[in-house]
Amino acid sequence: MKKNLFAALALLAGAAALGGCSQSTDKTITICASELPHAKILNEAFAPLLKADGYTLKVTVLDWTLQNEAVAAGDYDANYFQHVPYLETYTGSVALSAACKIHYEKLCLYASSKDANKTLDDGESIELVNDVSNIERALLFLQSYSYLTIKASDYVSGAFTNFDVTKPNDYVTWSSGYASCTLTCVQESSLCASLPDYHFGIIPGNTAMTGLGSAYASQIVLSEKATAATIAAKANIIAVKTSNLASAKTKELVKVAADASVSTYIASTFGDSVLYHYEDLTNSNVSAGGASSSASAS
Repeated sequence: MKKNLFAALALLAGAAALGGCSQSTDKTITICASELPHAKILNEAFAPLLKADGYTLKVTVLDWTLQNEAVAAGDYDANYFQHVPYLETYTGSVALSAACKIHYEKLCLYASSKDANKTLDDGESIELVNDVSNIERALLFLQSYSYLTIKASDYVSGAFTNFDVTKPNDYVTWSSGYASCTLTCVQESSLCASLPDYHFGIIPGNTAMTGLGSAYASQIVLSEKATAATIAAKANIIAVKTSNLASAKTKELVKVAADASVSTYIASTFGDSVLYHYEDLTNSNVSAGGASSSASAS
C-alpha cells in the first residue's frame, strides 16, 4: 500500500514538474532582430516590461536576410528588422504578418572619406541599397533636396514599374549642377564596407549604426525630411507567423510596444535619428507569403 502511495506521489510530482516546464516555455518569447537599434530596444525597453508580466525575452541578433525564413521555420516567435513594404516582398511558403509598428529610422546621406567637403558636387557618386522599396525612399530623399527628379513615366501612382537595380540612373533626371552624378545599387549587407568606394551613401539607419560604428552620426550630411505619411509607411515592425498573430505571446508584444516607457526610451537613447511610431496591426491583415504567394509566383 505504501509502495503504491509513494509511486502515485512520484507520478504527481513528475507531472507537476513537467507542467512547470511547459508553463516556463510558454512564457519565453524568442525574437531575432538586427543589432541596432532593434535588439537594443528589445533588451533595454521591452525586456523589463515583459518580465513584469511574467515573460522572459530571448533576443538573437541575426543577419536581416535570414530573419523572415527563420520565423517561418519556427526558430523564433517573431522578428524585428523590417518595414511593411519590405515584408510585402516576402514570397516564402509560410505566411508572415505584421503585428505592430514600433519605430522609424531616418534615412541619411553619409559622406565617405573620399569626400573631403561633405557636399555633393557634380560628378560624384552615391551608393543606394538594392531593394526597390528602399531605392524609392532614397530617390524621394534626393528629390526633396532638389538634386534630381524621378521620371514620371517610371514612377506611376507612387510606385516604380519594373525597376532595374542595375540601372538606377535611367529612372532620374539630375538637376542643373549635378548632371554627371551617378547612382549605384549595392546589397545592403555590403553598403558600409563599400562606402569608401563612393563619395556618399544613402544607408538605412540600422545598417549605418551597426556598420559605421559609434561615430556614424559624424558622417551624416543630410537627413530625410520625413512626413507623417512616410513615417507611418516605413516604420519598422514586429513580424510573426500569420498562424501566431492571435497568440498570447504576440498579444503581449503588441501590448508592451504600446507602453509609454518605450517611446521615452527611444527618444532619450537615439535622439532624432530614431522616432517612436506605434500602430497595432493585428487586425489589419498586413501579411505576405503563404499559399497565395506561391500560387501567384507560379
